[in-house]
This record gives sequence, C-alpha cells and structure tokens, in this order.
Amino acid sequence: MLAICSVLNYPCQIKRSMTKSFNYKLIGVLVVAGMTGALGAGTVYAGCTANYGGGQTCIYNKNFDLEKKVRKEGDSSWKDKVTNVKKGEVVEFRVKVKNDGEVEVGDMKMLDKLPKEMERVGGDGLTEYWGDFAPGKTKTFTIKAVVKDSEYDRKNFEKCVVNKAEVEYKGDEEASDTATVCYSDKKVTELPKTGDSSMVYGAVGLGLVALGAVTKKLRG
Repeated sequence: MLAICSVLNYPCQIKRSMTKSFNYKLIGVLVVAGMTGALGAGTVYAGCTANYGGGQTCIYNKNFDLEKKVRKEGDSSWKDKVTNVKKGEVVEFRVKVKNDGEVEVGDMKMLDKLPKEMERVGGDGLTEYWGDFAPGKTKTFTIKAVVKDSEYDRKNFEKCVVNKAEVEYKGDEEASDTATVCYSDKKVTELPKTGDSSMVYGAVGLGLVALGAVTKKLRG
C-alpha cells in the first residue's frame, strides 16, 4: 500500500470495514490524488474515479485467506483432523496464508496457538513475521509437535485438542483456522473380516457335528 502511495506521490489513508467472513476481512485503501499532483486532472486509472476540481479517489481491496491442516509425520495427505496419536508420535501442522487482495503489504504475522497439551519439536516457529507480501502470493509454514508424555499417564483414554492459527496485519487479526489432534492409549484390535472362509467352514463343521449327534440319539 505504502509503495503505491510513494510511486503516485499522493498522501494515503487506510479505511477498514470488517465482514463476518471467517477466513478474511476486507480493508479499503483510499488513495486521494492532490489537485497539484503529478497526474493530470483529466486522467482516470482503473478502479479510480475523478474528483470534482481535480485529483482521483482509488479503492484497492486487501484480503487474506488462511488454511490450517494436520497429518501424522510420514503421511502423504493433509487433513482437518488426525486420530489415535500415540505417545511420542510426531504430528505436523501446515499453515498457508494467501494474499487474495490487490495490493502488496508488509508487517505480516502468523501466530500458531499450540494447545498446552502439546509441544513443538521442529519445523517453523510458532510466530513468524514477513513483508513484501504481493497479491496472489502464498506463505506456507510447517510446524512439528508431539503430545506431552504426561498426557499419557492414565489408562484407556482418548482426548482431542484444537490447534488454532491466526494471521495478523499491523497487529490486527485478519483470518484464522483450526486443526484437531486426538490421542489415546487404546489398542486398536482388528475384527475378523466378514465372509472369512475359515469362519464359514468352522461354523459348517460345528453344525454337522451337532446334526450327527441328534441323528444318533434318535436312532438309538
């Protein structure tokens, strides 16, 4: 935004208007051309309207989108939720922030609010800063974490926690998203598959034995 203003050599003022959208807020950047500015009074640029007596009013939209996903380390696909995380098993959180707006911005911040039941063990930081965020560009962060060992000091349990990430511009939250991690000490047991031939033959055998016993008793 400031880069645009400096090129045009006009004073800038930021006007904010919030939407109820979960993934972004809309901010209008108002650029007012002075009557004695470098642009001619009769020139009109895209997205701008000429002011009476000279100058222009230009509105530029600035939108941000954030996506939060999670997976167990080694898995190929990202999800909104992972389950049955065992003690010491590493999970990865991916945070993608996209500039869906029309102007380049700076003073950006990503804040990952890792739940107290988990701790970071690698990857990017829980707080990241960057600038020169051009329209259409995406910043991606990956954080590795584990559930604390103390969470497993009990038997036969399952618990889920939510990890939230936020993106801020100049200290104000612009977008957020969450991912869920469920962990437990339950042992997963696989039941025999339906239609297993050994089970079918076993059942038939038991039925024949029973039938033979009844027939023998009747004949006796």
